[in-house]
Amino acid sequence: MAMLETEIINYNEDAFLKAMLSNPYQGVLIIDNKGRIVYINSLFQNITNITENDKGRKIWEKVENCKLYNTVLEGHSHWGEILRINGKQVPVVRFPIKNGKNIIGAAVITLFPDMIIARECANKLNNLNTLNYRYNAYHTCKDIIGQSQSIIKTKLMARKVARTSSTVFISGESGTGKGILAEAIHNRSIRREGPFVKVNCAAVPDSLIESELFGYVEGAFTGARKGGKPGKFELADGGTIFLDEIGDMPLYMQAKLLHILQNKEVERIGGTKKIPLDFRVITATNKDLSKLIKEGKFREDLYYRIKVLEIPIEPLKERKEDIPLLVKGLISKINKRIGTNSKGIEQESLENLIEYDWPGNVRELENVLEQAMNWCEDEIIRVSIPTKDNALKGKITKCTNKDYYDQIYSKERNLIMDALMTANGNKSHAARLLNIQRSVLYKKIKKLNIDIS
Repeated sequence: MAMLETEIINYNEDAFLKAMLSNPYQGVLIIDNKGRIVYINSLFQNITNITENDKGRKIWEKVENCKLYNTVLEGHSHWGEILRINGKQVPVVRFPIKNGKNIIGAAVITLFPDMIIARECANKLNNLNTLNYRYNAYHTCKDIIGQSQSIIKTKLMARKVARTSSTVFISGESGTGKGILAEAIHNRSIRREGPFVKVNCAAVPDSLIESELFGYVEGAFTGARKGGKPGKFELADGGTIFLDEIGDMPLYMQAKLLHILQNKEVERIGGTKKIPLDFRVITATNKDLSKLIKEGKFREDLYYRIKVLEIPIEPLKERKEDIPLLVKGLISKINKRIGTNSKGIEQESLENLIEYDWPGNVRELENVLEQAMNWCEDEIIRVSIPTKDNALKGKITKCTNKDYYDQIYSKERNLIMDALMTANGNKSHAARLLNIQRSVLYKKIKKLNIDIS
C-alpha cells in the first residue's frame, strides 16, 4: 500500500490536469477574454465540430448564438443551461475564469453527456427525495429584504426566536413572506441540520389532512400504501414543522393537533403504537384567529398553544420605503430563475410602484416584475402598475409618448448603422463593437428596417 501511495504522489501535476481536461465523460471549452478559443477537449469537439486547428479563432465564428463570451462581459456563472447545437441538447454550466479580480477568460463544461443521462439523474434525485422525505429550508434573514423600521424589527425578532425551541406564530397578509421568515428561523436555529417540513393547511383536502399529518399503517384503509407511510410530524423529527395557513385547518383536526403539540408524540392512523418525536412548530396565517375563535371556527386552547412567540409582518403598503430595495433584489432573483438579463427599472416606473398599495404584497410585486422582464427587450424595464381595469397586471407600458419613442428608435437605428459602417458590413464585427450577440443584432436590423446594402 505504501508503494502505491508513493507512486501516486510522484505523478506529474500537469499530467493529472491534462488527463482531467481530456476525459471522455465531460466536455470542456475555454476561451480567453478576447473570445478566442484556448482549449477544447474531444467530447466538445464531437458536439461542436470545432477542431484543434480552430484554436485562436473567435468562439462566435464557430458557434452561432454562443453565450460564452457574455460570461466574460458579465462576470458571473450560469448553471443548468441547455446547449443546443448540431441537433443535440446538452446541459452545461458556464463561468468566468479569474486571475485575482481580473477576468482572463471563460469556460463552458457539460454537466451530463446528453439529456437522456440528465433525465435519469433527475429521476434518481426525485426518487431519493420521495424515499427519504427530507425537506430543506434555503432562505435566511438576508432574503427578507428591506430597511424600514418594521422589517428591521421583524428580522431582529426572527434572530431572537431562533435561539430557542419555543413555538412561533407568524401573522401577516397573504404574500408578505411568512414562509420565507419561517425558513430563516429554522436555518438560524440549532435544528438547521434537521428537516424543514412545510404543510399548507389550506391546500390539503379535509379528507386527507389527518393521514398527511399523522401517517398511517399498512392496511389502515383501502388504497393504503404497503408498509404504511410516515406523516409530516414524523418527517419533521429533529427539525421544524411549519404549519402554514393554520387558520384554515378543520375544527376536528385542531383537537388532534393540540394533543400532539402537548405530548410530542403521534399515532399513525390504524396503528396502536405511540411514536415519541422531537420537533419545533412554526405556524402562520393571514386570518384573524381572535375573530375565528368568536365564530367558533378555531379552538381557543390551540390558539394559546401556538401563540407563544408572535412575529408580525407588516403589509407592503405600510413599508413602501422597502420597495426600491425589493425591486432590486427581486430583479436579480428573477434573472437567475428565468434567464433574463435585466439591469434595473426606469425611475418613472419605480415611482409608480411606490405609489401603488399592493394588496397582494411582495408576491404581487414579484409577479408584476417577472411579467415585465419577460416582455421587455431592453435591459432597463418599464412596468405599469396593476389597476382594477387592467386585466393583465404588470404588462409592459405601451408607447404613450410617440415623440419619445421615435427618438429612441432613431438613435438605436443610427447607432447600429454606424457600427455596420465601421465594420464594413461585417455583422459579427459590428455585434462585437456594440457588445451584443450577433443574433440580437440580426433581430434589431430586421426590426429597425436597416438596409444592409
